[in-house]
Amino acid sequence: MSDMSTEKPAEMDDSETKIDKGAHSSGDGEDEDEGRDADKSEAATGTPTKVEDEITKLARAFFHAATRPSPDMEDILPQEDSADMKLSVFNVFASIFPDVVGENGATAKNKRTRLRFNRIGYQIYGKEQSRRVPAVRAKPGNPGYGFRRARWREPKQDEADKEHCEKVLKEAGCTEARIEKVKEEVQKACQVWDTIRRPSRPAGPGRPRRPEAGAGGAGDRGSE
Repeated sequence: MSDMSTEKPAEMDDSETKIDKGAHSSGDGEDEDEGRDADKSEAATGTPTKVEDEITKLARAFFHAATRPSPDMEDILPQEDSADMKLSVFNVFASIFPDVVGENGATAKNKRTRLRFNRIGYQIYGKEQSRRVPAVRAKPGNPGYGFRRARWREPKQDEADKEHCEKVLKEAGCTEARIEKVKEEVQKACQVWDTIRRPSRPAGPGRPRRPEAGAGGAGDRGSE
């Protein structure tokens, strides 16, 4: 598979979000425990295994094919799911490549694969803590973690996204049927996430939404 660039969005200043610039930091406390468990397992079995290396390559290709950097400071993609919302990047990936992630899919039982997958996303986008994404293991009202200024591509509606998605996945060795599945599921995830994603500063009495928060918007594609 050809080597693809991993450009990061520009720096942002948002008082209601916390950014972790350490690409290898894995998230909240439980994710850190998972990281230690994975590291111990790797040390015992030798790392990475051939299968894990192939999964890593496919996961990186998926991030590049299905997501893009955004200039909009409100854009973020979730790293985990809630009980009523299954829109994490890993969940979408697992629904398209069930044979790759294994029988446990995107459940907590598959934490080693999920951890590796999310680490790739953090290497590309960086990590952001925000109330705009689910925080399943945190106390109510606490922020969750997501991929900073990342946005789903729209491969069923935007021709440039369609061509980019097909090119990257073909280079990764995906079949035409699988590529079509990626385009369908990614477009669906994009539409739903844009509808339900919470703003970082909801408008309210005496506090209109900051105009700069939407700067760039969906129409400004920013860096590809």
